[in-house]
Amino acid sequence: MKKLNALERTYKAAANRKRLHILVFLKKKHSATVGTIAKTIGLKHQATSKHLQILESAGFLSRRKRGLFVAYRLYTPLKEVQRKVLSSI
Repeated sequence: MKKLNALERTYKAAANRKRLHILVFLKKKHSATVGTIAKTIGLKHQATSKHLQILESAGFLSRRKRGLFVAYRLYTPLKEVQRKVLSSI
């Protein structure tokens, strides 16, 4: 049952256009702050943070706090299902 819940969380996280934009951006840039991501995809800081939290909880992203800033990047190593999603975008 835990595996199904994790799989559902992964697919739900990837089933949003803005979150897919975030994944594509981080796939190209490798790492970026919330502010940079928000500006690039055209969302407010708060909305971007929420999307990033969802992607992090689904296993797509990891974060590192640098002073007042939080930088996100693709989580490594990705599980098979996350790799499949990223390879298709």
